[in-house]
Amino acid sequence: MFSKHPGKFRGSLAFRLTLWYAVVFTLFSAVAFLMFYLFITSMIRTRIDQDLSVQAGEFATVLKTRGIGALKRVAILEAQAFGEKKIFIRLLGVTGDVFSSSNMSYWRDIDIHLDAIQRLSRNKHQVFETIALPRRNGNIRILYRRIGPGVYLQLGHSMEPYTRFFQAFKTVFIITMGGIVLLAALIGWFMARRALAGVTALTRTARQIADGALEQRVPVKAAGDEIDQMAVTPDSIVNRRHPGNERQYCP
Repeated sequence: MFSKHPGKFRGSLAFRLTLWYAVVFTLFSAVAFLMFYLFITSMIRTRIDQDLSVQAGEFATVLKTRGIGALKRVAILEAQAFGEKKIFIRLLGVTGDVFSSSNMSYWRDIDIHLDAIQRLSRNKHQVFETIALPRRNGNIRILYRRIGPGVYLQLGHSMEPYTRFFQAFKTVFIITMGGIVLLAALIGWFMARRALAGVTALTRTARQIADGALEQRVPVKAAGDEIDQMAVTPDSIVNRRHPGNERQYCP
């Protein structure tokens, strides 16, 4: 398939065309994968944010209609229902002090960012942030929201299941891109060789004519393309210099 002389092959037009085709095809494929990845991550994050907002709204309703005691009980039950390793709930005061929370043994490394509470105090509706913990597989998406006078909510949601999905996606991406590069190189080589077949025949015949074999003619495919135009040029030169050597065409 490839030349026995690597240096000569790397300098050939077929190699350069193959390389350009493989690079362009790979870049377009990589951009397509990246766009899909960004779309999926954005969609997942939006879904998580919507779920957190809905939960925060429910807590605000409980506080307004049933009071702080009921809110504490509902928060604990909600965390237990979802799984205490999936979500956590903290109820905060205006200074960031915790007066109630779900079981935080799994989330003890999560800090309270007072700047988020300050932003809420300045009429900000809600604040989102994403944090990563050491030795923890997956990020945590956190919502801060004021749900009542002097009562702030810190609601966290584990993104570990989605992180495993992203890791699997990256693995598939790497394997797929390897296959795409190989396929692009094979297709590019085939197309380059096919496109340059006429040039190769023209070069071979021109050398034979230069060596004195004036009866040699370049095969013309009658496609009317640039290769055919190049093919008939040597015939025109030979015919002008040696009348009687015109190519005979069969009807």
